[in-house]
Amino acid sequence: MQADTKRRREVNMATYRGSQCKTNCAGHRAGARYFRNGGRSLTRSSSSFNSGMRIAQGDAKKRGQRTRVGITKKSK
Repeated sequence: MQADTKRRREVNMATYRGSQCKTNCAGHRAGARYFRNGGRSLTRSSSSFNSGMRIAQGDAKKRGQRTRVGITKKSK
């Protein structure tokens, strides 16, 4: 019974541009929005926010835009 519930939960989990979300992708979206508006600072309190910033930075690099953020560290 517990394995079936876990499997159901995994199927229903959301993703943000290929990155697994814990709940509703709000952290990823906020981080991406922050980056697009010129934000440069990572946060220690939200790994999904930092992931959203990294995703937005990667998208900008693919478009050939220079990015002002050197994001190399993963948050704890």
